[in-house]
Amino acid sequence: MNTNLPFIIPILVSALATFLVRMLPYYVTFLDRLPPFLSRSLRLLPIAALGPLIFPGVIMDFHPRWYAGLVAVMVSSIIAYRRNGMIIPILTSILVTYLLLL
Repeated sequence: MNTNLPFIIPILVSALATFLVRMLPYYVTFLDRLPPFLSRSLRLLPIAALGPLIFPGVIMDFHPRWYAGLVAVMVSSIIAYRRNGMIIPILTSILVTYLLLL
């Protein structure tokens, strides 16, 4: 019997689950007929899910100066809202954090 089988089966099951989740939106047709508010909410959901993942690290990573990460997130959020980009807010966040930690 192959000794790699216990490792291969979970990998294949994970690959199948990932494939199904990624292919599902292409075959679901009712998403095109949603009301505008619900459609916009579903588009913003990934951004809202990032908040609980990022925010605790922002406050807890710079323990003696916890405000550095918080100020950097606020500044980069304002810039991202006004510029609709991703590179400039990220670089601004890094720069503000660096300057506050000096």
